[in-house]
Amino acid sequence: MDALSFRVKAIERLSKNSQLAYAQAEHIHKEVLKPGGHWTPEECAARQRVAMVVPYRNREDHLRIFVSYMHRFMQAQYLEYQIFVVEQASPDVFNRAALMNIGFLEALKLHDFDCFIFHDVDLLPLDTRQPYTCFQAPTHLGAYMSKFSYQMPYDGFFGGAVALSTENIKQMNGFSNLFYGWGGEDDDTLNRVLWRNLTVHRHAQDIGKSYMIKHEKDEGNPTNPNRGIGHEMKPDQYNRNGINSIKYIKQSTDLNVLYTRVLVSIGEN
Repeated sequence: MDALSFRVKAIERLSKNSQLAYAQAEHIHKEVLKPGGHWTPEECAARQRVAMVVPYRNREDHLRIFVSYMHRFMQAQYLEYQIFVVEQASPDVFNRAALMNIGFLEALKLHDFDCFIFHDVDLLPLDTRQPYTCFQAPTHLGAYMSKFSYQMPYDGFFGGAVALSTENIKQMNGFSNLFYGWGGEDDDTLNRVLWRNLTVHRHAQDIGKSYMIKHEKDEGNPTNPNRGIGHEMKPDQYNRNGINSIKYIKQSTDLNVLYTRVLVSIGEN
């Protein structure tokens, strides 16, 4: 069995009993994590302070698998990091990019993070040689997914997981708040990157592969009929719509053992 198949099998074993995997992860990590899923290496100075932001709703099985897996992955890279799960309480239709904006703002209230990784809850990296850090250029970490046979599904694909420095995010004014439902926000994010004359970096395919956990389509995340507008937004709209315009109510912040849970209601944006 090659290394890739071995890691996929390990994820599949986690998936068979996510509750047990989560309980074991809590037991293993509770002595080394600070409250809220915050870890700092003791043997060396961390290269970066990373906030991992996970937009979330109604995926409890996936969340248990994700946090159980990602702590081992991130600690192998000797990074200071914290996992933020930003959960949408309302409205009914999911708005992933708005949750990313909220995660950025809420994380900076707790620590001075210099790197943000925005990550889907059903996607797991397969090789610790892929650096989960920020570079000068925005970095696409989810380029080669099992869902697409570890190939880029189309030129300009920018979904799944991306790493952006705090400065990059401020330059781009974060992400659009207008995309309710599935699709469109990734293309808009790429356009914001290009608008600021930034280039996209992707790691080599052999180390950049990710496994997508199989699941049924979420009824609260229907296909967005306006997903094509991501190609039509203009720079003046980027300036007006993003982290500087997001409206939300924070209902709670819970510092769990393995992650920080931020529960929010998204306003009219």
